[in-house]
Amino acid sequence: MKMSSKISVPMVGAAVAMLLWPAAAGAQAKTYFRMDTPQFQESMKNGYQMFKAYQCAKCHATREGQALTKDIVAPNLILSKKRLRPEWILAWIIDPQKLQPGTKMPNFFTFTENPDGSMNFSDAEAHNNYKTIVALRDYLMVLGTEADPGLNDPVAAPVNEQAAPANAPAADEQYLGY
Repeated sequence: MKMSSKISVPMVGAAVAMLLWPAAAGAQAKTYFRMDTPQFQESMKNGYQMFKAYQCAKCHATREGQALTKDIVAPNLILSKKRLRPEWILAWIIDPQKLQPGTKMPNFFTFTENPDGSMNFSDAEAHNNYKTIVALRDYLMVLGTEADPGLNDPVAAPVNEQAAPANAPAADEQYLGY
C-alpha cells in the first residue's frame, strides 16, 4: 500500500489543534505525577528547606500578584505549576545557561558529562544534587497552595517587602524566561 506524501488541510489543522490544545482548553493543569504519596511529601518538604537555603525569594516573586522591584527581578515561581512542565523545571534548575545562554539564573549544581554529552547522575555527589533539584521542583508544584509548608512558617517572612512603583507590572504578568 502506497502512502501519500501530501499533507491535507485537515491533517495540518489537527496538528495545530494538538499543539494549541492547552491554550484552547484554558491551559488546564495536567497531572504529571502523584503529589499525595509519602515520597512526594518528603521531597516537597526538603525542597522547601532548599528553597530557603538557596534564597530563591531574593530574586523571584513568590506570591500571587507580587510586583517586580529592583530586587525581585526573576519570574514569579508561584506560576511554575501552571505554566511549566515538571521535566522542564528539572532541566532548567540543572543547567539554566544551557536552556537560555546569558540568563541571570546561576548554575547552582555541577555534573560531569558522559561521553555522549549527557549529564552523568551516577556518582554520589551528582545523585545528591539531582535529589535536591527534584525536591526544589516538587516544592514549586505546591508553592502558594494549602500544601505549601511555607504558608505557616513565621521564619519564611516575605523578602524585599518594599513597595513597588505604581507602574511596575505584576510578576505574574511577566514572561517566565529571563
